[in-house]
Amino acid sequence: MVDKDEKRVVLERGLTDHEWQPGTNVPPLPPVPWYRRVRNRLPEWADNEWGRQLWIGVIVLLVAGLGLGVLFGSLRGFKAEGMSMEPTLHSGDNVIVNRLAYAHIDFGLISWLPVIDIDSRWARPGRGDVIVFRSPVEDRELVKRVIGVPGETVTIAANRVFVNGAPLVEPYANGETTCLDSCQWTVPDDSYFVLGDNRQNSLDSRGGWFVPIDNIAGKKLITY
Repeated sequence: MVDKDEKRVVLERGLTDHEWQPGTNVPPLPPVPWYRRVRNRLPEWADNEWGRQLWIGVIVLLVAGLGLGVLFGSLRGFKAEGMSMEPTLHSGDNVIVNRLAYAHIDFGLISWLPVIDIDSRWARPGRGDVIVFRSPVEDRELVKRVIGVPGETVTIAANRVFVNGAPLVEPYANGETTCLDSCQWTVPDDSYFVLGDNRQNSLDSRGGWFVPIDNIAGKKLITY
């Protein structure tokens, strides 16, 4: 027989009469949350306010270090040479280039699915961007400004630049914009038409070449 006082105590603890019977197994304890398991493994010195603050500081430093590593790993330096981008850039200016601006993203097998159209880059160069790229006609890096993007028709007439027939407003241009032979170009897919800001002292896409997107190292971020 179950003592009445014993049964009353159990019922007061929240168990109903049919849930509690002498000799039955004790219900299993709920699982311990992961953060409690981690805390239980910490050394004794960390189980106080000072220790917790130290652990938080270590975690913050690790996260900040990782973020700075990604940030500075995405930047690189470039030194401008010549007068082709004056007055925007002068010969000898140092340029910080953002390599992530047009970075390629690998989506793995997802990009092969015919029903999913994914642009595999963070962004594409836009008109007016100042870019650093590997020249398609000589073995060196150049810095120029994007004027025409894929599919557009660029025309030079009367010392002005027209894109798809519309005149381009160019407050950055220095000097008259002239051309030698053909003065109209259609920009191929995944390529860009570029000009130097110093129009009378720049070897650029007016020579008949375009910049493939894979040749682009990045976008100008800071000049000093």
